[in-house]
Amino acid sequence: MGTLDALIRDIRKFDGRKEVVKQLRKEIRQPLPSVRKAIKRRALDSLPKRGGLNVWVSQTKVTAVIKLAGRAAGVRLKGGRNSTGGRSDMRRLDRGRVRAPSWGHRTAASWHSQNVTPGFFTEPTAEVDQWRTACLKALDNALEVIRRGR
Repeated sequence: MGTLDALIRDIRKFDGRKEVVKQLRKEIRQPLPSVRKAIKRRALDSLPKRGGLNVWVSQTKVTAVIKLAGRAAGVRLKGGRNSTGGRSDMRRLDRGRVRAPSWGHRTAASWHSQNVTPGFFTEPTAEVDQWRTACLKALDNALEVIRRGR
């Protein structure tokens, strides 16, 4: 089983690295649709239905950020959503806190914080074994190609 550190070390010297990196990124992103579905399902099931917060959050755009250089090398899932006032704080919502206006009021003083069920984003991503398996398989395939020299 390969590691990301070994791949980064070996890929720098490899002539066909562009193609290997392209294939690696493709294989790592393969389970992304099932991860998106799991996050959507968790948001719909666990977040408040009144006011439509669960539906609004379930439409969060989820992307995979893959870095293969430097100390920050790895795979990270990123989710975000725009709201009326700008970018929404999905990390805070995932930690179990949401800010919302009091019903019928839209002034700056009428907003309040509310506790919600935490983990709508992080828990489904950790539960998807398919994701972990695909990443490890992609690393092993890339290392094999580099070691074979093609």
